[in-house]
Amino acid sequence: MIHVAIVSHGHENLLIASGMGGLRDAGANMHVWIKDNRPSSLLKAYCLQHGLSYTDEQPGLGFGENNNYLFDLISNSVGFDEGDTFIVMNPDITTTPATILTLVENMRRDDFPIATINLYRDEQHQHIDANIRRFPNVISLLRMVAVRSLSEPYDKKNMTEACHVDWASGAFLAFDAAHYRTLQGFDTRYFMYFEDVDICYRSYQLLGKGIRFYPKLDATHTAAHKNRNLVSRHASWFFRSFLKFLSRRYFVYDRRTNLPASD
Repeated sequence: MIHVAIVSHGHENLLIASGMGGLRDAGANMHVWIKDNRPSSLLKAYCLQHGLSYTDEQPGLGFGENNNYLFDLISNSVGFDEGDTFIVMNPDITTTPATILTLVENMRRDDFPIATINLYRDEQHQHIDANIRRFPNVISLLRMVAVRSLSEPYDKKNMTEACHVDWASGAFLAFDAAHYRTLQGFDTRYFMYFEDVDICYRSYQLLGKGIRFYPKLDATHTAAHKNRNLVSRHASWFFRSFLKFLSRRYFVYDRRTNLPASD
């Protein structure tokens, strides 16, 4: 079974208009789980009508904690069988059931428990979303001054075959459910931002390889990028989470493994 976790923060109109990101009628092998962080009677009624699982309990949690909550909800209600997949997907992602099914087939074929797909910013897929990047490090602040980015994106235009990359955006991450459990999910010490970097780094150290990236599988991601306003609350969360990740990378993770640190 494929379980898709979507957290709504007032995205009920977007989710309804997109048919739950294109997955509303996915079929028997896929189930969508909605956690409503800003409870909406409209979204609740829609989920009930279409047989989607809905919860509005514990609103106000951060990104990682919301997804951990859904993982635990699935574990405690229907349970995960061996080989089941847990997918974290933003409410502003639109894809197809066929894309998800092919992704899971590829992950099983390649025997790799964490992966992502190719995201674009527009429906015509003309504008690339930099959803795969290299791990940030101690010199990333210099990079921020030079190019306004704390981590280096891969050049997806030159990536045509499946490969491993350092980390992928939490906008779309697919896990073998057992691997997610082994990682103990997202680190809830991050309220927002860098929890995806953190879980990918822990996975890298456990497996010796990064995220499996499938460039021929794609989806549309209409992201807001609220952290780009340097005086916003999102910017504050962003930089605090960045410093938290660096601290944990160099003083916790890299000290408890024999694997070399990734650059």
